[in-house]
Amino acid sequence: MSPHIAFPLILWSGFVAGSIHVLTGPDHIAALLPLSVGKRARAWALGARWGIGHSAGVLVIAVVAILLRHSMDLQLVSAWSERLVGVMLIAIGGWGMRQALRDRLHAHGHSHGDGPHEHLHAHAHDGHEVPAGGEPPLPHAHRHTAFFAGILHGAAGTAHLVGVLAAAAFATVVESGVYLGGFALGTILAMGAFAAAVGITTSRASERAPRLLPWFTGAASVLCLLVGVVWIAWSLVTPAA
Repeated sequence: MSPHIAFPLILWSGFVAGSIHVLTGPDHIAALLPLSVGKRARAWALGARWGIGHSAGVLVIAVVAILLRHSMDLQLVSAWSERLVGVMLIAIGGWGMRQALRDRLHAHGHSHGDGPHEHLHAHAHDGHEVPAGGEPPLPHAHRHTAFFAGILHGAAGTAHLVGVLAAAAFATVVESGVYLGGFALGTILAMGAFAAAVGITTSRASERAPRLLPWFTGAASVLCLLVGVVWIAWSLVTPAA
């Protein structure tokens, strides 16, 4: 098969594999939910950073696996990475629950030409007031959390099966690189789209009912925490090697 034909097919297969992989991982979804709630379309940046981190983690493991394919124990690396993923999910879930509890809503009375009424305002945990339905700034801490969470996810679990092992199976390093490039692109775009969808949906809902926003954050955080507990428990009962 001509390289001009093979490379697009390899790139596309990597793109599809990366997209499916990240969107079907409950640990991936759980990690981004608390970070994306209420962020509107700007949540896209969080998802994209998670995807970049995930791609970096997969790339590092892939390079090592290709160079040391006969001596590296990917199962052992995966098992310990899964446990760290569980710890990370519990930490993100705990942070989200703390933020949901600290966020508060106030009703301020106003009097205009159409008579007295109330405006609801959300006060974030940093003390800055954000009008209901408004778009708060994207904290640097969230960006770093999403990126490093992605790196850890990239070194764990089924990423090895659809990313690392598949890349190592190609005949040439160039083909492996094309596949990993497609895998990374699919990861970044899919998670960016998912995070943006969560951010836009929850923001629009909170515009209609501002008091729902802390509940969205709390629910997403509880789910993240529970997935983290299950992830650790599952890794402990699964043989590491």
